[in-house]
Amino acid sequence: MIPDSVRLNFSTARVGIVDPSKFSLRITRSVLFGYGFRDLFEYSSAAMALARLKMAPVDLVVCDPYPDVSENLKALATLRDPRYGDTAFAPIIVTTASASLELMQAARQAKVDCVLAKPFSAAALLERILWAAKRPGMRDVDQPPPVQAAVETGVIEIW
Repeated sequence: MIPDSVRLNFSTARVGIVDPSKFSLRITRSVLFGYGFRDLFEYSSAAMALARLKMAPVDLVVCDPYPDVSENLKALATLRDPRYGDTAFAPIIVTTASASLELMQAARQAKVDCVLAKPFSAAALLERILWAAKRPGMRDVDQPPPVQAAVETGVIEIW
């Protein structure tokens, strides 16, 4: 947890939220807004986000890949291409109500930073954002390490 003495300022961070469910998208948006994120962009699919993120880079991507998991993870992997500028190095957090080992392996291959199981708490999302932001070196690894999983308080970690 974050000590009370630490102040976070996310007011200038740009966040892309990808979720086909308007209800889930609003929840994620509200959580991020509550933590001070103000520049939020909403997309119904990762393919839609790809088209827009080439022109308007973001500092963080939060994505639910369902229902088209393979297509959306493929689009997320494409975001790691240098053509996407700063977005190529942005943390990508996958949120899902259906976490499986197959999804985790595919997410790791797409160079996603972590998978967060729904329903998640606001604190869990913030923790994952801070955790992912601290490890930028992992995003440009050519061959990802084997997938290992640990389930703790609704968080599925990939490392």
